[in-house]
Amino acid sequence: MKKKTISLDYANDLIFELEKAFWDERGKGARWRMTTVGREYFKKRCLPVLQSSEIDNIVQTIENALQSDGVVSRISAQRDGRLLRLRVEGCVHRPVEERMVAHETKPFTCMMANLIVLAIEEKLDRPAEMAEIKLEDGACHLLVILFDKQPFLR
Repeated sequence: MKKKTISLDYANDLIFELEKAFWDERGKGARWRMTTVGREYFKKRCLPVLQSSEIDNIVQTIENALQSDGVVSRISAQRDGRLLRLRVEGCVHRPVEERMVAHETKPFTCMMANLIVLAIEEKLDRPAEMAEIKLEDGACHLLVILFDKQPFLR
């Protein structure tokens, strides 16, 4: 079979319809089922090149992979204690989130945040969770909460 490409609009339409149907079915509970979206991409494109256990380097590695694949133009991070604030610019999936907002549904999933959470959990052995997605200033603003490492009981 010949390799084909499809339009981004077509892919984003499908993503929107899947997200919206899931939200309509599960409401806020859908958010907790979407945390693994991007896991295969993470395993193939990000995990093999993750070298550092520093959060800034982790974010940079994820950004590099996504930029290379034309998914985002920039990801910046600011850490404030347990809070990791991410700004994602130029994301090809932003139209999906805009449509969710237009349908009075708060954005509830983000593959970029999922990749960063997966990387933190993998490299730091520390739980993390995306808490919020806001669409502001032409970018997605993501809030990730970093939890303390779980104690190991013998």
